[in-house]
Amino acid sequence: MLLLGIETATDVCSVALVQGEKLLAELSVDVPRSHASQLVPLVQRVLQDQGKTPADLDVIAVSAGPGSYTGLRIGASTAKGLAFATGAALVAVPTLKALARAAKFGQPEAKHPILAVIPSRRGEVYAAVYIITSDGLAAVREPEAVKLTNLYDWLPDGHSLVIGPAAQTVLDAAPDPSQFLVVEAAPSAAHVATLGLERFKNGRTENVGAWEPYYLKAFVAKPPRPIFEA
Repeated sequence: MLLLGIETATDVCSVALVQGEKLLAELSVDVPRSHASQLVPLVQRVLQDQGKTPADLDVIAVSAGPGSYTGLRIGASTAKGLAFATGAALVAVPTLKALARAAKFGQPEAKHPILAVIPSRRGEVYAAVYIITSDGLAAVREPEAVKLTNLYDWLPDGHSLVIGPAAQTVLDAAPDPSQFLVVEAAPSAAHVATLGLERFKNGRTENVGAWEPYYLKAFVAKPPRPIFEA
């Protein structure tokens, strides 16, 4: 079985190819606002490098949010287009859980909860907390848009691992930064792919036509600027 993982929820644009349970390849670009131009060429390249074609894909796992509205839309439309074209199954993977898996991978013996955080806006972060169990990762705080001023009351008591693009923001605002151990790892399509494989095996696939990313908050567009200044 051949599975393609797609991660576009943050500034990182990443794709990975997994066959069976083996990671064949991963390609990533960390350039803000480049997903529209980078994602499809990355998919084409990772397939070509492994001698595969889109028709060979059995499953497409996509980072489902929360995260960047634009990034999520680009990842979702690409994943859905490939699924429509190839007949591959579509699997939606929670973005923050994929981040937490990177922390688990980096600190396999850790017993502390894992705080996965992605920037939001207006003094908030998208956050979730997971613990490592014998079955993998279990959520103790589901994904939520949390104000930084409320984050430390929202967290479980004690020390936490913290991972994600908003990790430094959390440390800068923390009353006691020593309660956090930062795990350095970028969002990764390889972790999306691995969790996607687990979800596919458990029958957790999406309706390709109806599925939409988990934005968590409603999109608020800014008023358009006038073309001609008065």
